[in-house]
Amino acid sequence: MMTTLRLIAGWNFARHLLEMVAAMLAGMAALGATVGVLGEPPGYANPLVGYGLMGAFMSAPMVAWMRHRGHAWSDGLEMTAAMLVPMFALVLSVEWGVARYLPELSARSLPMLSHVAMIAGMVVLMVYRRDRYTSGTHRHRA
Repeated sequence: MMTTLRLIAGWNFARHLLEMVAAMLAGMAALGATVGVLGEPPGYANPLVGYGLMGAFMSAPMVAWMRHRGHAWSDGLEMTAAMLVPMFALVLSVEWGVARYLPELSARSLPMLSHVAMIAGMVVLMVYRRDRYTSGTHRHRA
């Protein structure tokens, strides 16, 4: 019985993460389509603007899906922060030249590493709040 409960909890955790990644990919696709149709907005070449838009386009469907699944607005805000803070830490490190002390981190590696950092931040939050992400049921709390 306990093993079954752990398997269910693990599945709920993994399912939530996969759903968040799918929502984020949908947001990336929407950003790509928008830029493809309308062209790049002013300042888009600046990494802070480009990654900021990417974060906004990825966060919106993620939070919408979390609300659909019964999470509170505060959960969506917390998940967005967990996703964006590590990403912007890397972007700012590259922009401010701190990355020169980390040869693995560069403008060239930033796209891949920023996505890894986003997912890692989300996983850390989900482990910290595991009760919210392993139960499989959510009630709108606020």
